[in-house]
Amino acid sequence: MDKYTENEEETDIDCDVEALESEIEPVSHADALDLYLKEIGNIALLTAEQEIELADRIAKGDLEARKIMIVSNLRLVVNLAKRYAGRGVELTDLIAEGNLGLMKAVDKFNPSKGNRFSTYASCWIRQAISRCIADQGRTIRLPVHVTDQVNKWLRVSRVLTQRLGRRPTISEIANEMGISEEKVKSIAKLAQKPTSLESPVNDADDEGDLLDLLADINAVSPEEQIDQDMQWEELEKLLTCLKDRERDIISMRFGLYDDIPHTLEEIGIKFGLTRERVRQIESEAMIKLRRAMKRDSG
Repeated sequence: MDKYTENEEETDIDCDVEALESEIEPVSHADALDLYLKEIGNIALLTAEQEIELADRIAKGDLEARKIMIVSNLRLVVNLAKRYAGRGVELTDLIAEGNLGLMKAVDKFNPSKGNRFSTYASCWIRQAISRCIADQGRTIRLPVHVTDQVNKWLRVSRVLTQRLGRRPTISEIANEMGISEEKVKSIAKLAQKPTSLESPVNDADDEGDLLDLLADINAVSPEEQIDQDMQWEELEKLLTCLKDRERDIISMRFGLYDDIPHTLEEIGIKFGLTRERVRQIESEAMIKLRRAMKRDSG
């Protein structure tokens, strides 16, 4: 699933993307999914000491250590993805997106913060899955050839993310797709805010002109996306001051990972606690977060 031979010759982008996506997405039907789950179920979990050792090797550029960390936590992705099942996105797609979040967590994990990797990675995995669900929920009504361009951009972006272990640059995507960087920017805007493109569009002789016509001026710019990512990272840093249960309760209470705030009663049922006890834990956690914010700002 996460394996890819970087030296492989690429002659046809479409064929290459399809081939790589077959490796990125673990399965396409129930039987294969069962097989995938059985395979990763046999992978040994890492101890805290092993996580620290691997993180140190990863920081030094050890790709084998990175692979071990990823593979050893595939079960975590599946467990989290199952919680989001039934929201209009196939479980296999949720797993694939969750794996991207896992990869990001592997690259950013710092064991000196005192957290186990699974605790830290859960934030990134849930974020990736939530974004996937939100993106799938948008309605896209575009000319067919424009939709094809958007879909190719999405596929190539995901392939490059898997291959590089990070978000690809506009230049890298343009090179992979064989188009200009300006056209990639236009396509990216279409992919980010398709809901604003539902009004009829006149035919255009030039595809580039059509993309320019359809480009959504309200789309999130790369700079704004970076700001959002930085805010998310700051939030994650703050949450590390909480215990696991405190973090989960705060996350559910404010809908940090699924944009669905939960009531005290709902959280109490999940954790087997009374509403009052959940309220107390929430209050204690908020005090810790405020202290952490003051400490960081000071």
